[in-house]
Amino acid sequence: MLRVTGALAAAALAVLAVAAAPTPAPLPAPALVSGTPQTAHAYVAPATSQYVTDFPKPLVVRVTGKYDHVRFSCPAVRCGLRVADENNTPGTRVNVHSYDAVVKNGAATLQMGVATDLPSGVSMVYAQVVDSDSTLGPRSAPFLLRSQ
Repeated sequence: MLRVTGALAAAALAVLAVAAAPTPAPLPAPALVSGTPQTAHAYVAPATSQYVTDFPKPLVVRVTGKYDHVRFSCPAVRCGLRVADENNTPGTRVNVHSYDAVVKNGAATLQMGVATDLPSGVSMVYAQVVDSDSTLGPRSAPFLLRSQ
């Protein structure tokens, strides 16, 4: 017959309690609403060696849950996001590749362009929800933005 000591029983219960603890729900991926695909003409930016393409339609995603902002990013090394009117666009620039747009009524919108060192090509921009701890959720499907 197997005898269980008090310490062993407590350790077994602790393992079971950890295994039974609920895991937090995963963050949702934003759903693309509009803004893809788009094509626009690139031009040489003054005083730089980059090509800039401003896209006419804003990128729009819908998010489920209560999130304050969505991070739009162009992860390619040669891709920089250009926010159309950064002073009047609600949100925050994260770095040259990313911008956090404010969520309003379950949607985030960004009017933008891209800056690259190539005159033509396709840039892929993704959206991710950002929770209160600055944890990024899964990426959306890509917005396909063609420069020519």
